[in-house]
Amino acid sequence: MKYSELKQIFRELKRTSPKENLTAHIIFTEDSFASHYPLLSRTYIFNSDNKAFWPSMGGYSIFADCLDGTDQGVRLDWYMAEEGNPGGWKVQDCYILEQMRDAAAIPKLSRTDQGDGTVCYFFGDTCIRVHESSEGQKLRLGPLAGDQTACGEWTELPIDRVHGYCTLLERYLNREG
Repeated sequence: MKYSELKQIFRELKRTSPKENLTAHIIFTEDSFASHYPLLSRTYIFNSDNKAFWPSMGGYSIFADCLDGTDQGVRLDWYMAEEGNPGGWKVQDCYILEQMRDAAAIPKLSRTDQGDGTVCYFFGDTCIRVHESSEGQKLRLGPLAGDQTACGEWTELPIDRVHGYCTLLERYLNREG
């Protein structure tokens, strides 16, 4: 999806359903940076509850966290070319987690322990393999790999999508909405 489309969806959501939030991943192009960064280092997670998406807000900001954990609380609006910064980071892709294929099937998941200490979650036509851990009373899922069937054949999911499904699974398993 184009960033302009995602921004429009988030703004409409805040205008019509201010209490509801959606979560997105935004991936920046490799050539946005002077150094080489892998996919998770160029992918940031943020939600619709940022000032940039609220109507008539007195400020403008988009705070996000890098999926690899190295860059937290970044003001993306200061860095993005699409937000008016010449020479800024260019968007390669972005998508809304709650709209990913099989996200609606998560409540019907099944869980299988693997012999290697990992766990597989199956929902819809998707399988996600993770490391489970706990943080206080919350279950945490470390993304390892994922697959989906398409036309009867399994295809490997990129790690950013696996991470997105882990975010949604954690919310469901921890009953966070």
